[in-house]
Amino acid sequence: MASKRKNLSFAEKNELIEKFQNSNFSKAAFAKANSIPRMTFNNILAAKLCSSNAQICDQERKRQRLSPYENVDKALLSWIKYARSQNAPISWNVLKEKSLEFANELGESSFVASNGWLQRFNSRHNLSFKKLCGEATDFDSSSLKEWKDVVLRDILERYESANVFNVDECGFFLSDLARQNSLFQR
Repeated sequence: MASKRKNLSFAEKNELIEKFQNSNFSKAAFAKANSIPRMTFNNILAAKLCSSNAQICDQERKRQRLSPYENVDKALLSWIKYARSQNAPISWNVLKEKSLEFANELGESSFVASNGWLQRFNSRHNLSFKKLCGEATDFDSSSLKEWKDVVLRDILERYESANVFNVDECGFFLSDLARQNSLFQR
């Protein structure tokens, strides 16, 4: 015999709420028409306030699990956004160190930045670690004009024009930078 219980995802719950708001049914009549227990529908409507304020990245999730260290979560997430805007490489170890630093500042003495906590943090905020390829994030366009006017001119003066060649795709990558960076998934 199949289970009577059915877990609804956030997307399904939001769809039900929108249907209810556009209908003329009472709560009980709407719940009965959609084959949902009345109390379950009341709970979905009550939890709507909580889920609309929270940023739910994955609409297929059934439940929203909050971190016991919500302040550390918020501080670390805002730091990650700032660091990514500055094109700073963010590794797993950097996240651990920063989370411990924020926990100490916020007075969370029992906080431990374990691999499990960091994995759950990444899944809660839809982060992933990927290797960044290319030099797009390292390019500084403001110094390009200065380099062309000063440095390139000095170099070209030392050579005859017949000995100058074009090298478009040449780059130097440091191996000691973080190989994988934390990125937000879309």
